[in-house]
Amino acid sequence: MIKHLFATAALGLALVAPGAVAQTASVSFDLTNNTGYTLTHIYISLPSSDSWEEDILGDQVVRNGETVEIAVDDGLEACEYDLRYDFSNGESLVEESVDLCAIDGESYTVE
Repeated sequence: MIKHLFATAALGLALVAPGAVAQTASVSFDLTNNTGYTLTHIYISLPSSDSWEEDILGDQVVRNGETVEIAVDDGLEACEYDLRYDFSNGESLVEESVDLCAIDGESYTVE
């Protein structure tokens, strides 16, 4: 579910894929965790891929109610990505074919 909200806190992150080709532009958005659990990992992958890229949070976590800035600058012209969120309770949530270009500069909430 997508909701537009104001950012409450921000951390800077970037995703850069190796072997990138010419791109149209990078995209960034504020992702708010409104799940009730701490977000421990975020993975982004093209829908055509059978594997996930590395965790873009690294050692950071996003507690419930916090917001993190996500920047995708992978050199590809694609806008649609699959997003996988892992939480402190051991659960995962996958959102398929999210149009990141449509939320560029906006706020996005995971619930």
